Amino acid sequence: GTDLTQSDMVSLISKQINSFRLPHDTNGIYVIITSADIASTTTGFCSPSVPPLHGQGIVNGIITKYIFLGDPNRCPSVAGPQFSPSGPTPNDNYTADVLVSNLAHAINGSVTNPLGNGWYDRYGFENTDKCQDALGHPAFGQTYLTANGARANVRIGPRDFLIQQNWVNDRKARCAMSQ
Repeated sequence: GTDLTQSDMVSLISKQINSFRLPHDTNGIYVIITSADIASTTTGFCSPSVPPLHGQGIVNGIITKYIFLGDPNRCPSVAGPQFSPSGPTPNDNYTADVLVSNLAHAINGSVTNPLGNGWYDRYGFENTDKCQDALGHPAFGQTYLTANGARANVRIGPRDFLIQQNWVNDRKARCAMSQ
């Protein structure tokens, strides 16, 4: 029943590092995944058109990067609008399929703009945010139906996923899964 702030997230990571439960990896990205009873109002979790959060904080004097992924069951129509909570989803697991999609978005933002001072377009969008529709829903490009009737756009090993396209900033300027 907690409402986490960004300083709470940094504190959680710091506690894990300082109690030797996690290594302090200056190149790493720590991922906080919560249960459905955890909110994060200040990060915009469960607010329409707000992308998954990637941020940074100071832990033991060192900039430490992290991602916050709230449980999509807290707000299914907002956190995973590409899926219906009643299914089907590519892996028949609504929570996992939404988390994979949101994690891909947040990792892309964290890698391309780790300190919040990286590339933005003239409208203030990061590359991961450019591949969304006017309502803030992710753009997936060409999709296919999986054996269970769910939409997917990429197969990794034996699993199918529906993962947002990324901005390709070249002469063609477009959203795509790869160049």
